[in-house]
Amino acid sequence: MIGGGTRRRRLDEIWTHLHNNPEPSMQEYGTSDYLAEMLGEAGLKIEKFKCFPGFTADIGEGSPQIGLRADMDALVQEVAGKTTAVHSCGHDANMAIIATVMLELSELEDRLKGPVRAIFQPAEELGNGADLVAALGVTDGLDYLFGVHLRPQSELPAPFLAPSISHGACLFAHGTITGEDHHGARPHLGANAVEVALEISEGLRRLKVDPQIPSSAKMTLLHAGGGNLNVIPGSGTFGVDLRAQTNEAMSILHTGLISVCRSVTASTGSEIHLDYRDAVPAAIIGARAEAALTTAVTAELGSAQLSSRIVTSGSDDFHFYTQRNPALQAAMLAVGANVQPGLHHPAMSFEAAALDRAVGVLVAACHLVAERPFSSQAR
Repeated sequence: MIGGGTRRRRLDEIWTHLHNNPEPSMQEYGTSDYLAEMLGEAGLKIEKFKCFPGFTADIGEGSPQIGLRADMDALVQEVAGKTTAVHSCGHDANMAIIATVMLELSELEDRLKGPVRAIFQPAEELGNGADLVAALGVTDGLDYLFGVHLRPQSELPAPFLAPSISHGACLFAHGTITGEDHHGARPHLGANAVEVALEISEGLRRLKVDPQIPSSAKMTLLHAGGGNLNVIPGSGTFGVDLRAQTNEAMSILHTGLISVCRSVTASTGSEIHLDYRDAVPAAIIGARAEAALTTAVTAELGSAQLSSRIVTSGSDDFHFYTQRNPALQAAMLAVGANVQPGLHHPAMSFEAAALDRAVGVLVAACHLVAERPFSSQAR
């Protein structure tokens, strides 16, 4: 066990550097270099990604069986009247936790009974960073993958931790309506792009999903027409936000959106094109991974600090890894840190001691899983 004072000093040093040097999605080169150099100097094997920021850091002999994922990007928001990058989602904390776990494991490598890989990933906030990294195959040989994320106080207060986060799926669609403008006095000569969009919006409201599964489908952007109010716009653009707690429900919403647009096209004659963006899958939680984190929380902190699985309508691209490898045992540790006022708020703050607790749990989970390996055939 690493001394509490040493761990806290290490966490504070790493977090302070990352917090003071935030970088937006796909620009996290300085962040990546800082962490890679620090972990490389500690003896970990570093492999940087070639086409975008990020890297893997391995400890132990043989092919890694356990993975730890940290997201690196900051959000771009207005802070004190200036647009700037800021770690308002706590990714600086996530990175500090995973880096500290790897450093502690390296110092106890002789007691580690299986190899561990840390994955420092870009662009979680874009919703596709994990998809890009998963395509590199860095998790293909893993048995387990653990993530970590601070939670809002209203969802999980300190000092509690939960062994998994059940994120929902989300899908953004940008729509283009193409038609001819015509005179305001002659509406019969063509379709009105505003009315076309409203028909699509109304169609989304009529989509039916099992009421036991949280879901929503709504138009969140609409632009049509120019400065002349006597011109009926034939063309326009719109945006749709789809949310569902399960991937099956998201499939229903996605199919429904296509059906609605086809129906409106048939009735109005307008051409409607959909461009999909940020299609993030819902959580696929591994029962063994969740059980391992449950045991680790109890062993490290006691059962009184263990909470049940967190269910949230928010999304995280972490689940692309299990979408690529369905047999992968994956779960994200939820860390109660009294986050205020909330995630993505530019003035977000949290309880620093929560990072210490998370490190202890993940170190314990790695040792636990390494001591109880299972083969792919036994899954």
